[in-house]
Amino acid sequence: MKLNSRARLQLRIQSGVFLLLFIALLVLLAWLSQRYPITIDMSSNQRNSLSQETVRLLENVDAEIEVTLFITPINERKPTLEKLFERYRHLQPNIHVESLNPELHPDLLREHDIRYDGEVLLEYGGRNEKINQINETNVSNAIQRLLRQGERWLVFLQGHGERNPYGEANHDYSLFATQLAGKGYTVEDLTLSQIGSIPDNTDVLVLASPQVALLPGEIRLLQEYIDRGGNFLWFADPEQAVDGLEMLGESLASGFVPGIIADPNSQIMGLERIDFVLIGEYPRHPITNNLNSLSLFPKAQGIEFYGDENWQRQNFLQSDIRSWNETGDIDGDVYQGDNDDEISGPLTIGMSLARSQQDANGQLFEQRAVIVGDADFLANSYLGNGSNLDIGINLINWLSHDDRLISISPRPAPDTRLELTSNEQLAIAAFFLLLLPLGLLISGLRIWLKRRKR
Repeated sequence: MKLNSRARLQLRIQSGVFLLLFIALLVLLAWLSQRYPITIDMSSNQRNSLSQETVRLLENVDAEIEVTLFITPINERKPTLEKLFERYRHLQPNIHVESLNPELHPDLLREHDIRYDGEVLLEYGGRNEKINQINETNVSNAIQRLLRQGERWLVFLQGHGERNPYGEANHDYSLFATQLAGKGYTVEDLTLSQIGSIPDNTDVLVLASPQVALLPGEIRLLQEYIDRGGNFLWFADPEQAVDGLEMLGESLASGFVPGIIADPNSQIMGLERIDFVLIGEYPRHPITNNLNSLSLFPKAQGIEFYGDENWQRQNFLQSDIRSWNETGDIDGDVYQGDNDDEISGPLTIGMSLARSQQDANGQLFEQRAVIVGDADFLANSYLGNGSNLDIGINLINWLSHDDRLISISPRPAPDTRLELTSNEQLAIAAFFLLLLPLGLLISGLRIWLKRRKR
């Protein structure tokens, strides 16, 4: 059928309109995909999506969270980590993610104490959290800690020469308190002789090596606080005033090994003294999770647990097997066993205690306490050594029950491994190595023969 010029023009117009409409539809779909993106996770167990616990958490984010990923371009985990944070950003527009090469930003590394390639800094409302072991559980827990505001009160006892959380002296805790404030804690000091009671909203009560003996009434208040289930942290230096503290130790079924722990490893590492304990291996405990560097404990003392059926004890800091408690003069030549009351390591430096308690409404809760045989490791002079700060932050988080945040189990990936029987493997091999090449050869011969006959 012949088409006249008018019919051909109409066909061209129809084709042009169709093409324009088709292009407009593609542009519209592209715009909608950017404005309203839809992601479908077709992997087994939905392992490439965030868990429902994280989704519910992100719904509560009402202000901007700045996420800075310090990672070098050659780090093989860079694409994986960026994809993880992209999932967070996709679900919560208030999360802003920036990836920086740490080699190009040394000022930021010093400002935020970034130590590892692949470490992440989260900032929210003037507070911050750092993560070096990056997975969904750790990231979501860090976000939840940032969202908690004005709920955690950390109270330091004062009035007896204890370490001052506001003091700038080398032995004080002002740098540590600043770090805690950045994590959302409210840090306060308390003089029992003036107040006469321990506030009910105290989440963790800290006794940091008193140099003057506590009064009997103050010891009684501390015992009552422990008896009613308060969380307690005791930094116990060998130089602390011991009068009255024996009764406090009885409440915790604990005591102290005499003398100062001597550790030959400190001389091997070039410290030129033997009364500094170096710890590089940590027992399994929530306080020591993800620690991967040395920690330093100057003039530490060992801790003993006398045994109590109510308290559940765990040691999380221990000296080396070559260490001992030196009860003689620590200066000059020091030898193990030159005094009868010296015992060989490993000696416990950090011990956690937990027991079940019942509140006024009959509800069960877990009371926690920690004793550390050293108060210097968190002092302004030593806080920056190795994992000292990480241990201090983990101590407070564990005591305030922040380790019981979001628990996200890793999802198995059954579809990443293809398992075939012997017959299936033989069939696949026969198809690709025999049938497919033979079929291509026969097809090629047929085409060649047909063309030759023309």
